[in-house]
Amino acid sequence: MFGKSKQSDDGPGDPYKARAEGFHAKKLPKNWLTSDPEHDLGDSKDLATYDRLGQTLVATMTVDALAGHDAICLAAEVYHLVAGTIDNKYAGVRHVVFDVQNVQYMDSTCVGVFVELLTKLQGLGGRIALVNADQNVEYLFKLTRLDRLFPICRDVMKAIEAVERAG
Repeated sequence: MFGKSKQSDDGPGDPYKARAEGFHAKKLPKNWLTSDPEHDLGDSKDLATYDRLGQTLVATMTVDALAGHDAICLAAEVYHLVAGTIDNKYAGVRHVVFDVQNVQYMDSTCVGVFVELLTKLQGLGGRIALVNADQNVEYLFKLTRLDRLFPICRDVMKAIEAVERAG
């Protein structure tokens, strides 16, 4: 039903390689956040739309599930936007608000990727907040106590205020 699992060249513990048959993911570098932005990370443009409000990048998710390779591609693109290596339009952005109004499911890879992205953004003086979280997504962050690191807000303006006030 889900396909047979394959071993990657880097061994069974490599989380950055797709293992499921029929999954057309690109091979990602292990240092996916700091790799060359020209590296083909896949169709991350289809995962979110971006707007800038002051020093905050608002990423509105356009998918209902955020997992595995998609989460890695999204986080890499967001990091490169904030770091200014992809588009000068976002130069000076420090914080990120993920509007997850459409997302009903996140897996553990996505949560781990968000934590790593937060660590990198904190090095640049930035923070991350979530807004419009579905009940399942909010429960995941509360269960793991990550709601202490990622403020979960009901509207975008409150989320922007939360990250800019804390930053």
